[in-house]
Amino acid sequence: MVALRLRSLSGYAVGVLVGSLFFGGLTFASTGTVMPISVRYANIGITVNGKKIPTEAQPFIYKGNVYVPISTIAHGLGSEAQWVGAKDEVAIADPHIPSVQQGMVNYYNLPLYSGTHTVSYNGSSYISAFALATVANQPYYLDSATQTAYIGTGPSSGMPLSAFFDTRDYGDYAMSRKGMVGPDYGWGDGAPVIKGIVYPNANSLVWAPQSSTSQVPGVEFNLNGDYTSVTGAFGVDDGSQGTDQAQLTITGDGQQLYQSPWMSKGEAAAPVAVNVTGVHLLTIAFAVKTAAGTVYSMGQAVPANTTIDIDFADVNVH
Repeated sequence: MVALRLRSLSGYAVGVLVGSLFFGGLTFASTGTVMPISVRYANIGITVNGKKIPTEAQPFIYKGNVYVPISTIAHGLGSEAQWVGAKDEVAIADPHIPSVQQGMVNYYNLPLYSGTHTVSYNGSSYISAFALATVANQPYYLDSATQTAYIGTGPSSGMPLSAFFDTRDYGDYAMSRKGMVGPDYGWGDGAPVIKGIVYPNANSLVWAPQSSTSQVPGVEFNLNGDYTSVTGAFGVDDGSQGTDQAQLTITGDGQQLYQSPWMSKGEAAAPVAVNVTGVHLLTIAFAVKTAAGTVYSMGQAVPANTTIDIDFADVNVH
């Protein structure tokens, strides 16, 4: 017989002394000693949260305390009880603490999300919103300010570009997240700043060449033909060095939709508003023009002395 008082289980107060009939006989075990006890049966019923719980092991009264099978109480609370013989104790799972199930979610037949994505909580099964968006091939965005999860369509301000799956990358780039850049390709820096204006939102594409093999970047996103416009601000970051210029080109399903003027450091950001109605694959590409007038396009390696820092900030998809 194992007896214990449950002061609070899963938020429910249990005001009776409960035990478990693990040994069949009416004996009391304490530090290895076994002795007989006298108990009284009184056809005692068990009710948990207003629900009558059936039990095969009959409750009884011993020294003024009511003893019932701990497994019955646990089941009544939507939980489980397990006898841990090595420790001589009863382990009770709290139904209000999720029991985690590990799993893998695939995207385009590639393992994309291997973290925890399903849980069992309070008798129900849940799947994470990100995992659900992944298998549905839809963008996912969590607005931390309002604690609202968006799948497919976002708030009136638009869905951040970072919510969309990039189906193909060209060159090397980093994406600004939560005010910091990277670490998609191992590069970290501050939030984009164009002519003194800081763009701290976690929905920017930024790039600066990091080595002699750096390639001008471009990113292709899958919009599924479900959106109507892309907005943002494009320019050369205030932290850029030298006199190189940058250009932004946006194409939809292979057709050019927008091309910015050549931008230099110190110029105000160029506002971007592009109609993407019906577009499935959206490509955002940078280009670099050196002081000598040589142009390097998406995917091309730039000279080792190229130091330009390019920002496409506050990018939202509507």
